[in-house]
Amino acid sequence: MAFPRVFISSTCYDLGEVRDSLVDFLQGLHFEPILSDKGDIFYHPDLHTHESCITEVENCQLFILIVGGRFGGEYKIDTSKSVTNAEYLAARNLNRPVFTFVKRDVFDDHRLYQRNKTKKTVMKDIEFPSIEKQEYASQIFEFINDVRLSETNNGFFPFDYARDIRGLLGKQVAGMLYDFLSKRLKEKEQLKINQLLDNLTLVNKKTEEIIENIYKKVSKTDASKKILEIDKEVESSRFFKDILRRFSVTKFYSKSIEEISHINPENLTWYDFLVLTGDWVYRKDMKISKENKKVDALMHEKGIGIMISGDISEKQKDQIKEWERLFEIFKTLSQEQRLKVLKNSEDA
Repeated sequence: MAFPRVFISSTCYDLGEVRDSLVDFLQGLHFEPILSDKGDIFYHPDLHTHESCITEVENCQLFILIVGGRFGGEYKIDTSKSVTNAEYLAARNLNRPVFTFVKRDVFDDHRLYQRNKTKKTVMKDIEFPSIEKQEYASQIFEFINDVRLSETNNGFFPFDYARDIRGLLGKQVAGMLYDFLSKRLKEKEQLKINQLLDNLTLVNKKTEEIIENIYKKVSKTDASKKILEIDKEVESSRFFKDILRRFSVTKFYSKSIEEISHINPENLTWYDFLVLTGDWVYRKDMKISKENKKVDALMHEKGIGIMISGDISEKQKDQIKEWERLFEIFKTLSQEQRLKVLKNSEDA
């Protein structure tokens, strides 16, 4: 069973007690806390330690930022930033959920800074008691601004004690679980609706073709053959409708439908065929965790991906088996039929 990995980012020396408290709390939730000062980060011999910390953020599913009165070590790549700044930016760029906690005295001084930062003569005479080194005050306060003024993913809380963080974080984790469960129910209902609409559309197309082709154009002798051909086309259309919906796209972009219909699918897997359309990339043996778990994945050019091997759910395994079955049917179609199926898939 996999457990969520939580990256805890902060200066260490002044916030050590808070960090230790969070370790116990997160482990109690069966999360895996990742802290640089606890040896949880692999310091790759070919990388600077700062870059190893940044790399480790990618392997975590949740990011906790704690801001105190110290700036911390300067980031080797950009000395205008601290290592904590760089870790946060990596998490934000990776779209990891970020929860930020600011010490109450720093939070209060930040408000004072905001009111006076444009008054240069006044700022020279202000000393911020919460900040250890005054020369770093503006950098710390602007970092706070960068976090709280982000358009999304800017959860931001002042705290006095470690127990405040535990209480606030517990509520946020509960909220995330509620959101997950609610979306799961909605997605399940939406899937039923989509399947129903697909079935209605396909049945309608099938009915139209039966009426037009069997009763008007073909003899009774050829009727069974024609019905079988239509069945194959309908089943093949399901494959492409499912794929396009799964990757949240409505059409093929890199190649025209005509070009794609000429791709010979005979010796291809379903994902190899999709790669040849130009819109997908097959990535083999992707590393997804610290424990070196690897998976094969199919990634759309828009950045959306799915795993097709490794630690995938039974539901996804069943979905992949269904795609394999439908694609085998698609292989039996003529080029003319493939063109028709592809057009129908985009029209839906």
